Amino acid sequence: MSSEVEASDLADAERRGDPFLVYPDSDGRRRVLSLSDSWSEVTVGRSLSADVVLSWDEDVSRIHAELRRMGVEWVLVDEGLSRNGSFVNEERVNGRRLLTDGDELRLGQTRVLFRAPFQVSDETRVSTAPDLGGPTPG
Repeated sequence: MSSEVEASDLADAERRGDPFLVYPDSDGRRRVLSLSDSWSEVTVGRSLSADVVLSWDEDVSRIHAELRRMGVEWVLVDEGLSRNGSFVNEERVNGRRLLTDGDELRLGQTRVLFRAPFQVSDETRVSTAPDLGGPTPG
């Protein structure tokens, strides 16, 4: 029954299209937290006052990191609050890191999936424009 509920929560979150987090609870069940427009920041930590509570993971600090909405995007913020650091796709975050659909966050030993089903994938191109000092010969 619990796996049916988990699958239903996940399907609902994907259908709504809001960004969401998928993470395990203390019993190993998958939890889904929808990051709807009502959220501007989400705290993650071992403390029961955190929005995402990872109390069973002793490698997670009481307040480990936060996710912040910046416009329509989400960033993971770890400004040194955590003893063991925060990682996105196994790269340590020092400060802020923009999240994209499918990113895997690692906080302590816990893995959290970030999903943004309708996120537009538009990587900024490095400009190859000519020098703006004047027209190029041609």
